[in-house]
Amino acid sequence: MKEILHLLQITKSLKEQYGRNFTLDGRLIGDIGEVLAAEKYGLELLSENNQVHDAKEKSTDRLIQIKSSMKGNFYFPVKQVPEFILYLLIKENGDLEEIYNGPGKFLSEEYIQKRNLKAFNNTYYTLSKGMLLKLNKEIKNEDKIKIVHC
Repeated sequence: MKEILHLLQITKSLKEQYGRNFTLDGRLIGDIGEVLAAEKYGLELLSENNQVHDAKEKSTDRLIQIKSSMKGNFYFPVKQVPEFILYLLIKENGDLEEIYNGPGKFLSEEYIQKRNLKAFNNTYYTLSKGMLLKLNKEIKNEDKIKIVHC
C-alpha cells in the first residue's frame, strides 16, 4: 500500500503546483494531459469550471479543449463545439503523441455531421484514433496549435 500513499503524495504536489485536482479516477488522465499539453504547446490553463475550453494559446489567445487518453478512443462534445481541440495520446513514458490538432468546427462539420454520427446519451461522440490521425493530416499548419517545447 505504500505505492498508493506515494501516488497520493504525488497528486497533492501536482495539485499545489498546477492548480488541478488530479483526482484518482478517470479525471486523472485528463488532468495529466492538460498539464503536459500546457508545457508542450505553451498554453495557459483556464479554471477547471470552464465548460468548453481547458486552455488558451498564450501567443494568440485561441481557446482549446484538451482531450487525453492512454488507449485510443476520444470524445467530442455534443452541445458546444470547441474553438480548437487537441487530442493527445499519453504514452507510458509520459511522451505525448498528437492525434488531432485543429479547429473543433472542422471535426464537427467535416466528419461528425457528414457521417451523421450518433452521440452517446446525447453527451458526446466517440472518435477513433485512426480517423483522427487521418483528419489531422488535412489541417493546415496555420490552423494548428504550435509546439513550443519538444
